[in-house]
Amino acid sequence: MYLRLFIAYDGTDFAGFQKQPNRRTVQGELEHHLQHLLGPGTVYGASRTDAGVHARGQVVVWTGRVAVPVEKIVAVMNRRLPSDLVIRHVDWVPDTFRPTYDAQAKYYSYRIWRGSSVPWPGTARYVAIIERPLSWVTLNQAARLIVGQHDFWAFRSEGSSAQTTIRHVFLSKWTMEDEGNIWRYDIGADGFLYHMVRRLVGAMILCAERADISLIQHGLEHPRSTKVGFVAPAKGLILERIDYDNT
Repeated sequence: MYLRLFIAYDGTDFAGFQKQPNRRTVQGELEHHLQHLLGPGTVYGASRTDAGVHARGQVVVWTGRVAVPVEKIVAVMNRRLPSDLVIRHVDWVPDTFRPTYDAQAKYYSYRIWRGSSVPWPGTARYVAIIERPLSWVTLNQAARLIVGQHDFWAFRSEGSSAQTTIRHVFLSKWTMEDEGNIWRYDIGADGFLYHMVRRLVGAMILCAERADISLIQHGLEHPRSTKVGFVAPAKGLILERIDYDNT
């Protein structure tokens, strides 16, 4: 059996999730503290979030021994971990469990700041500031186009090792928070390509600037013609949840 951990982190001061030499990463921090407490072992994550991207519901497994009572792991580890990384919950999974390949669905949110003044302290770490005029109606029209099974080749960046660029998106919508100061985008799918969410957000922002959804339409109808949109800033993106058959 492996120990599965549901973790959350503020990605601002991390160089991404994946361990890198001489860089502070989520995987590196968590693995270091687990090894110090439990002994040899490795951490594997469900999603390799980029530098600056946050998570409320990242999932990892620990492959080493667990000599500490599992009901004490959360409290003991959270006293040791830095303040921008916490363990929310732990449980046991079979040693055949793979956090990436066994995931049935992933959910992300993205927030842009639309307030008339700058965001207050703390909020600025989790929103992308977009000051130019945007059409709320067009944003929602563009979001609805994304729902369904599509080839998202035009909305991914180079560097992905994915075998296919076809994904099924079952949630794609914008809502307002904080009396309209924050515009929040939620998306859920059976999987995501490299930079896919941030490129979709970038494309929708361009559509909203022009009050024209043809950019999104072109990217979905002619996916191999050209890359679409721009990569929206990392700090607005949060990995909200990952679903598995047994959760």
